[in-house]
Amino acid sequence: MIKLLKNFIAKEMFFLNRKERRVKIKEINILKELITIINQYFPELINKFEGLTDLRNQSYVKYRMKVIFLVRLIGLMSGIQTMHGLTRELNTEEAIENIAQISGLELEEIPHCDTINDVFKNIKVEEIEQIRKYMITRLIRSKMLDKYKIRNKYYHIVFDGTGVATSRKKYNKNCLVKNMIEEKGNEYKEYSTYVLEAKLVVGNLVFSIGSEFVENEDEKVKKQDCEIKAFKRLAQKIKKEYPRLKIIIGADALYAKKTIIDICKENGWKYIIRFKEGAIPSLYREFETIIKTENESNKSDYSYVTQIDYQEEKLNIIKYKDKIKNTEFVYITDLPISNKNIEATINIGRKRWKIENEGFNIQKNETFDIGHLYSKDSTAIKVHYLLIQIAHIIRQMLEKGLKTIREINLKLKEISLIIAKELISTFINLTQLRKVQLRFE
Repeated sequence: MIKLLKNFIAKEMFFLNRKERRVKIKEINILKELITIINQYFPELINKFEGLTDLRNQSYVKYRMKVIFLVRLIGLMSGIQTMHGLTRELNTEEAIENIAQISGLELEEIPHCDTINDVFKNIKVEEIEQIRKYMITRLIRSKMLDKYKIRNKYYHIVFDGTGVATSRKKYNKNCLVKNMIEEKGNEYKEYSTYVLEAKLVVGNLVFSIGSEFVENEDEKVKKQDCEIKAFKRLAQKIKKEYPRLKIIIGADALYAKKTIIDICKENGWKYIIRFKEGAIPSLYREFETIIKTENESNKSDYSYVTQIDYQEEKLNIIKYKDKIKNTEFVYITDLPISNKNIEATINIGRKRWKIENEGFNIQKNETFDIGHLYSKDSTAIKVHYLLIQIAHIIRQMLEKGLKTIREINLKLKEISLIIAKELISTFINLTQLRKVQLRFE
């Protein structure tokens, strides 16, 4: 009853009229709350940007590293979609002073977008990845994510790939290339940048924990890079960076392979992977035969079989019928399954969609526009992408952890517009920042 009452009160807060919403928005300074979250939860973040390897001739350096990166990061969280827009929109005295305050430096101007991109071309990508690791490690060690562990033990990491930028013109030698046909029948080549992403799924949050670009070494390769090869590289990196982290991975049917299972076993990871008939046909047929004769479940909407022998492995397979969508989902896993935990296990498998909905979809269509070609340079593209992942971690903590924002029920684009307005038109006093208490649903 108490839980129902709390939910009712929470929902009632969403029925504010327009005037009430305006009043509540004025009562908070979202930009200030954003900076507070950075300073409180990631106190070394800005200085870590300052510590990046700088290959510029120091005699000609006008803007320090932390200013370069801070401008781009704040721009992302303000919803500024293009690099030229960054230069144009932040060209106010208020924006310059606010960024000066955040950086702790004196500034006369904001660095031009061309300056930022020139710096990004010579950044060591692995150093940006280490900054993201610092953030994720801080969150894990804070224990604030512990309640989202699977079976009170495992962190859920979902793998999936997405296109970052596409063009009919080759923009660098590392592009993937695909032969395409228009509706009218005309053939053309599509050049793209593709990335395999690993997201830490915790409740309604998805935090980037690893990224691996699918790219060719040069334009003369006979066989292009692919997502499975990228997974092998990314799995190796995650194991190296988080050697003791207990993990269960989630992935789509592309990953239902013996090689992926072997990697998980070698790393000590559990897995729950979407399974389709074409992935391992013999195994799928065996599963179908068994459930017809020895269904271990008493529920009509799902069935499962445990301990199926497959190439010296013991596998568990689950079939779930979504009656609303009239769709069947099959999962392969090494998690122990019983009638008591089957529904919870199915829910783990279904959370794979979090990476699409709360991850890629939001980054493409709501806030960061990861499909935009911010630079043609391969290294700069990666730096932009990783900064988006860093910005999204912070934005999620703001949007979903701060009670005042949840109460007003602000949309993502509204939050971006408010941050931008406060940044470019209001002098923000950052001398006295209060602590914030984040609570995630």
